[in-house]
Amino acid sequence: MRMKDLQKLFLALVLAVGVVLAGSPTADAKDLALVNRTGADIIVLNCSPTISTSWYNDVLGSDIWPNGTTITLDFDRWSLSDTWDFQVHYADGSSEDWRQVNVRDVNTIILHPNGRNEYL
Repeated sequence: MRMKDLQKLFLALVLAVGVVLAGSPTADAKDLALVNRTGADIIVLNCSPTISTSWYNDVLGSDIWPNGTTITLDFDRWSLSDTWDFQVHYADGSSEDWRQVNVRDVNTIILHPNGRNEYL
């Protein structure tokens, strides 16, 4: 095989690998299921990396998250930190926090009252 043919073959291989990698999701992209077992409906859900000093916007928008149900968060942003804080607001005006929740190696987190959580 001539040198020019080898160069073309190598270039084609590099381009093919680039196309495959560009079309695949990143390793940090994931869906995270949150289960509300707090005993109350949640009207606001804020989250932020533990290292942050402020909360991100309410991820529920105008929705209400009923007790006993699951929501799924599409989180490319999990790559920002291994641990995240969650804050919820209830219809009665009270709020509750879960601090330093490990989101790296889990797919489901169950939020219980008093800032307790469970990983699945």
